[in-house]
Amino acid sequence: MISNPRLHGKTSEEAAEELRVNLTRIARRRKRFQVTSQNQLRQVRTRVLEAVAAGLGFEEAAAAAGYQSTTVSRWVAKHRTPVREVDLATARHRLDKIRERQRSMAAAELRIARRAKLLVRRAIAVEFTAEEFASITNYNRKAVERWFTAVRNRLEQNRRRRELASVRRGKANRPPQELSPAEYERWLAREQQRRKAVLQRYGMRPRRKNPAPQPGGNRLLLKSRKHRRRRRK
Repeated sequence: MISNPRLHGKTSEEAAEELRVNLTRIARRRKRFQVTSQNQLRQVRTRVLEAVAAGLGFEEAAAAAGYQSTTVSRWVAKHRTPVREVDLATARHRLDKIRERQRSMAAAELRIARRAKLLVRRAIAVEFTAEEFASITNYNRKAVERWFTAVRNRLEQNRRRRELASVRRGKANRPPQELSPAEYERWLAREQQRRKAVLQRYGMRPRRKNPAPQPGGNRLLLKSRKHRRRRRK
């Protein structure tokens, strides 16, 4: 199971209601953003047609406005009413302003999406589904499912790191106070089984302990070294 993030002292119902409010605000921001984008698209078409009428090529007008040349040619083919005549410098200046505005709007859209992604972890904590999240925010369902999958993977990785760190701490996992010898032995056995189970779960093996040094082992090692030195001389 994934450990839920903290709800900051709130009940699950209160946290879920607060999350719905935040998601609704994001949905409203996205709706206002879409309306602004549609209004800007009408202005972009007009400015591009003015630039083409002023003598700017399809490819150059498309690059200046941030669209493809096929899109610009389709606009020109479908347009029937005459456009206002402007000089070439004015048309280029207006297209530059449109391109800068589009960059700022793209940055604003990324900020809204980043805010929505930050709420995915809280949504998982209060057992929100990806479908419910997408229905409130009007984001694409497949994109929201990818967000949920990424957050769940990060939570699983964090849990894995915590469990492995707890296993590898060793002496930091101390038994409770005032245990009898029999209880202490049982506690050690449970801890060993728990560490072994955690390591096996992640395909790892417990580290082998170095064998205990034998009595006189250091003296024998020193004698062998001295013997090798004498033979070299």
